Amino acid sequence: MKTIAPALLLVLLSTGCASITKGTSQTLVFELDPQDTRCTLSRDGDGEIGSINARNNTLTVGKDKDDIVVKCQAPGHAQKTTRLTSSADAAGVVGGAFIDLGITDLVTGAMWMYPNTTTITLEKEGGSANRAEAAALK
Repeated sequence: MKTIAPALLLVLLSTGCASITKGTSQTLVFELDPQDTRCTLSRDGDGEIGSINARNNTLTVGKDKDDIVVKCQAPGHAQKTTRLTSSADAAGVVGGAFIDLGITDLVTGAMWMYPNTTTITLEKEGGSANRAEAAALK
């Protein structure tokens, strides 16, 4: 019984550790419009980390403190750049603090999260500029 209690306590405390409960990678899902949109994803220090399109719209990435930059383009549409902001996952931070002050989650990147689903809609070339000009003429 004396050895079971410490082991049980360790298991309970480790359930909050993001490295154990949420892992060090994350699958991102993208909703792209128009259907022929192609995007490249990059991150500071890592360079290009992958590419997506409307058919292959998921990408599994390693979690990191650095944001992901998504550059998308499609024929007849203006190019668009979107930033996926990395933010700390509160549950993992609090749980990890009890075990090793969160050092493992910080080093492995497990304490960070990106938005799970991102919608990217490209404007037709000249679309927003033409609307702005028309509004100015009224």
